[in-house]
Amino acid sequence: MSQIQVLIIDDEADVCTFFRRLLTRRGYGVTTAVNEPQATGALEEASYNVALVDLKLPDTDGLTLLQKIKASQPACEVIIMTGYSTVKTAVQAIQLGAYEYLEKPFDDIDEIEYATSLHQGPAADEDWGEVAGAVGFQVGNSPSMRRLTSLAYKIANKNINVLIQGKTGTGKEVLARFIHAASHRADQPFIPVNCGALPENLLESELFGHEKGAFTGASQTRRGIFELANRGTLFLDEIGDASPMIQVKLLRVLETGEFMRVGGERPIRTDVRVLAATNVDLEEAIVEKTFREDLYYRLNVVRLEIPPLATRNID
Repeated sequence: MSQIQVLIIDDEADVCTFFRRLLTRRGYGVTTAVNEPQATGALEEASYNVALVDLKLPDTDGLTLLQKIKASQPACEVIIMTGYSTVKTAVQAIQLGAYEYLEKPFDDIDEIEYATSLHQGPAADEDWGEVAGAVGFQVGNSPSMRRLTSLAYKIANKNINVLIQGKTGTGKEVLARFIHAASHRADQPFIPVNCGALPENLLESELFGHEKGAFTGASQTRRGIFELANRGTLFLDEIGDASPMIQVKLLRVLETGEFMRVGGERPIRTDVRVLAATNVDLEEAIVEKTFREDLYYRLNVVRLEIPPLATRNID
């Protein structure tokens, strides 16, 4: 088998040195570039199996280089390197053809080695196909649906919120279950709640729980979904129907990782990954002042648009 060739494009010399040492030990051939001219020259001189590209460079950006690499060497798999603040752009890179993205600082060597070991092509399809079958997610054969599923699979292990948009009956909850099943939280709870099915006071208690005596009929302390779903996934269906008060409380949890039970006096920490879904146009709802813009941006780290069943070419 010929040696795997890797191109590293990053303006930080320490990053290039780190990857050169790590990947050379794996037996890979490594070329480094610190700017666009060096990257262009490297692409003209040799072919690469993998390119690790920093999203921000002094003289260009990772998305531009991604498109240049894909145009000149379509078989080269591109991995974008990014800081957390640019995760949304990194996901855009995947939509433009990047294979994966890695967040700086590089704390998980195993993740780096897995990403650069060319787990790609048909094997990746088989991986998400198995998960989809396990949760009953019907993907079908349409290119748009397969791209959506591939993107959902790639971001499943990223600890980021996802907003799923689509018409009623398109399977938004099943897509959410697919993301949960493909994530490192798969062995923890997946709890769905429909924000439009309960009145405001009951939804507040359902989400955050309540203390004994907090209101008439509260005969005992009750844990809410944010406690029950700790370390797991919470699916907020029909998030567009949540009241302004519920939206404020959800925003606090997403910003701080803390909430208080109804009638409670101390904050409770929670580690919950939030997937939200709606058939409402939330951008229009923001204009109409029925949905908070700051909550929208907290939920909309990644937005997945799920097409209607009729377009999926399901056998």
